[in-house]
Amino acid sequence: MKQPARAKRLARQAPLPVTPGSLGLDATLYADAVRYLFDRPVPGRKEREWYWDMDGPEFEATPLQWTHIQTVLFANAGIDLAPYSDEQVGMGLTHVMSNNAGDIPLMAADPSVPLADAMRMLQAFPRLWSDCIGPRLAHVHESIGSSSGRLGYACYMWFDVWPTFWNARHIPEWRDAMWQVFCHMLEVPCREVQVSGLHGIGHEGSHLQRPRELQERVEQFIRSVPAHDEELKNYARAAAHGMVQ
Repeated sequence: MKQPARAKRLARQAPLPVTPGSLGLDATLYADAVRYLFDRPVPGRKEREWYWDMDGPEFEATPLQWTHIQTVLFANAGIDLAPYSDEQVGMGLTHVMSNNAGDIPLMAADPSVPLADAMRMLQAFPRLWSDCIGPRLAHVHESIGSSSGRLGYACYMWFDVWPTFWNARHIPEWRDAMWQVFCHMLEVPCREVQVSGLHGIGHEGSHLQRPRELQERVEQFIRSVPAHDEELKNYARAAAHGMVQ
């Protein structure tokens, strides 16, 4: 019996399962990393996040292991982070995306990490936005850059503080993979994720080295924006020219 064309198309589009075992990563190490990053109390108004405690124990993992941990985390964030609140998820993701208090975002671009493993991480990256951040922030419609809460901060500021691509922007495979990430983010049905994708394009677009394609993709996105959302349209136009903050 022949498989219907639509079923074949969906099968091609369906992401392959990403598990610790599929990457040769110890499942216990991955579970420990998730707890290390997200199973944390939300600090009070006058307290700081847990990762600023320089006397606290560090999580021991090699650059390749951290790359694999992020790959599995991104691919399964919708399920694996479900037990945690938006504040816990935002706090943990902030530690993943920023090297202010750690080196996690530097790991995938470490010279010891094979390019294929780094690319596998970037291929999983869009699912963090579509399966986890997008559904959690789908109800939000605030002025751009003013979202409250730790998850809103992580979503909007990711490409402002994430050094991973900056450190590898000279590698063609990284540029191509990041372009695919941004294109995917513009298709996620969540305004906050779309804004973050545009924010990233505004900061990193010139490094992607595809100005015509970028302009065409942003114009296509603008045509999909609801007629009343002039703020988002104007932000997209500014992002296409690298004029975002």
